[in-house]
Order: sequence, then structure tokens, then C-alpha cells
Amino acid sequence: MDFKLLEDFVCLAHSSSFTSAARERFVTQPAFSRRIKALEQWVGTDLVNRDSPQLELTEQGKAFVIEAEEILNRLHLARESARALKKTRTNEISVAAQNSIVQTVFMSWMHEIEKEVGPVYVKLSSDRLADCIEMFRNGSVDYLLCYTHNELGNAIDDNRFQSTVIGQETLVPVSLATNMQAMFHLPGEANNPIPLVAYTHQSLFGKSIDQMLDKEACYLNRRYENPFAHTLKSMVLGGYGLAWLPYSFVKDELVRGELALAGDEKWNIPFEVRLFYREPDDSLSHAIHNISEGMTEMTSIK
Repeated sequence: MDFKLLEDFVCLAHSSSFTSAARERFVTQPAFSRRIKALEQWVGTDLVNRDSPQLELTEQGKAFVIEAEEILNRLHLARESARALKKTRTNEISVAAQNSIVQTVFMSWMHEIEKEVGPVYVKLSSDRLADCIEMFRNGSVDYLLCYTHNELGNAIDDNRFQSTVIGQETLVPVSLATNMQAMFHLPGEANNPIPLVAYTHQSLFGKSIDQMLDKEACYLNRRYENPFAHTLKSMVLGGYGLAWLPYSFVKDELVRGELALAGDEKWNIPFEVRLFYREPDDSLSHAIHNISEGMTEMTSIK
């Protein structure tokens, strides 16, 4: 059995609904429901009372979730112990980070660490947020660097892991520039909507943009979709449309006049760059913890 099904069920047990649990697990609600059903088929009994108007576990489900949590805890501890024995270098860490963070805040974070502790051997994985979170949760990496948004919450259990903010980021609408002016500019026109180069709706950036567009009237025609900021940036530079991109990721192109801001400040979306980590257990992790807690890097728009 795929142990991710156990993680799905534990997440559901601590959630208020299938919808919120699916959101935390970064899957659609129908797909999440199928995964819970697959677990029930494997166990051989119903774990969730689907006749209840509110999310409610069956008696079998309440008993099973206790065992599932214990199994997951033991798996994670076993993996972390094995990984600790595998390390061959004194100053070695593993990090999972979203791609645009790797090219911006990650560099500053590592600079501060190496300034204090000397050279560090880093195993770096950059991927989609959901994959980065999964690597951190299952103990594949020591640290997770990701964007967080106040209104959308964290996809990581704050009771199980520690975290600190090491930077600020802002999503800004940008367009290809012609004669130092944006080719496309918000809010657009009803008879000539702006082509939108968009994140997937399930991604953190996609959710935050959708939330803002529910409040701000504009005229957009969703034309292209991809979960990665670097792909969207390439498409914007190719003149395919407007996209919201991290400011620190495009500031050089803005300065050179290759890109231009496609709207005023009301279209900007603030994020935190947050570092997630486990309880420090050696001198290096204690040093990283203290350095990270002291970071006050801000990404400003000038």
C-alpha cells in the first residue's frame, strides 16, 4: 500500500472537510476522495461516515487514524535516522525550494549561513511546491523554502515543524516592454481582453491571483498555463501575454527595459518566504536556525 494514503487519511482526520484536506494535499477534491476510498478498500471497512452532514470518522476510522499516525511517525523517524547515518560531510544539508526562490532568496540565505559557518555542502532540489512539501514531510530533505500567503495559510503542519520568515516577496503583473511601456496594461478592455499567461489554479500563486481577481475587475483572456515562474517569464518575454511574477525574479529585466510593470500597486500580491525545519539537533542546524531567525531581508519595489 502507498503510505501516502495514510498521510491523506491523517490529514482528513485533522481537517474540517474533504475540500480543505484536498487543498492541503495539493490535489483536487474528487481525486482526494478516490484516494480515501482506495484506503478504505484496502482496510476493508468504511473509515468515514458519508451520511453525516459534517466530516465524521466511523468508529473504525477513529481507531485506524491512531495507528496510522503512529506508523507514519515511526517511518519518518526511521528515514531520518538512516539519512543521518548516510551523511559523509560535517557541513552537509539538503534543501527543497521552489524554483524562483532558488534564484533569489536562497542565494542570500546561503550567503548569510556560509559567512558564519564556512562552506556548506548543499543538496538542493527545486520543484513544484507540492513536491517540495512532500520531500520535506517524508524526511528526504532537511529544510523547505517556500512562499506563504497570509490568507491562504500554510500547507505544513506548524505543530510538527518549526518555521521562520527569511524574506518578503511580491507578485507583480508584468508585460513585454516596447519603448519602455508595457505592451499590455491592467485592467484591459472588455472588447480587447489581455492574454493571460497563468499559473495552474491549484498552485499557491494561482490561488492568490484568482482570489485577487475575484475582488478587482479586469479583462483577461486565459491563454497559457504552467506551474513554473521561469516558464511564464519566458513566455512574457516572448510577447505572449501578461503574467504575475515574483518581483525579485524580474527586477533586472524591469531595469533594462525588457519588461514593464503592467499595473499599479493595487495589483501586487505580497508573500513571505518562509523556512521550515525540524528541531535543531547539532551545531550546524543550531547555527542555521539562529542565522535564519535573524534574517530581515526585504524585497522592495522601487
